[in-house]
Amino acid sequence: MRTRNTYSTLILLFVATVTWGQLSSSQSPAQPLPSVFFIGEHEKAFDGLSFDYRTSLLEACDENMDMAFKKWLSMLKEMESFAEVNGMDIKGVKIWLNVFWNEEGKVDYLAYHLKPQSKNVDTRFLTALFKEFIGVYQTSIDHPEKFSHYGIASFPVYTKPTIEKSGQ
Repeated sequence: MRTRNTYSTLILLFVATVTWGQLSSSQSPAQPLPSVFFIGEHEKAFDGLSFDYRTSLLEACDENMDMAFKKWLSMLKEMESFAEVNGMDIKGVKIWLNVFWNEEGKVDYLAYHLKPQSKNVDTRFLTALFKEFIGVYQTSIDHPEKFSHYGIASFPVYTKPTIEKSGQ
C-alpha cells in the first residue's frame, strides 16, 4: 500500500512538473518581430505573417492585374523618391521584397533580401531607410483585410508608357 502511494505521488509530481514546464514555456514573452527584416530571419514569425496576411495584393485590387502592378510600381517609385530625398542612392539595388499591409493600407512589415546581381549596399542603412519609409507610406488600396505581396524590385524603377491606339 505504501509503495502504491509513493508511485501515485511520484506520478502526480511528474505530471505537475511537465505541466508547469509547458505553461511557463508557452507563456514566456516572444521576441517582437521587427518591422523590417531579412527574408530567412525570424522564420516562425514570418510563417505566421504569411498566414495572417493571406490575402494577396492582386485580391486586394479586385483581381485586376493592371491595377495591382501599378500599385506595386507606385510603391517602388515612392520608395526610390524617399531614398533620394533622404540622401541614399539606391540605384543599382535589386531585391526580393515581401510586403505586409494592414487594413488601413499601412505597411506593417517588410522583409527583403538582396539579389546576387545587386550593387553592394550597406544593409544597415537600407534597413533603416525601409523602416523610415514604411512609417510614412500608405497605399491607396481600400480593402477590409490585411494583404501582402512578394515580388522583386530593381532601382531605378522604369515604367513603359501606355500607348493607346488612336481612333478607338
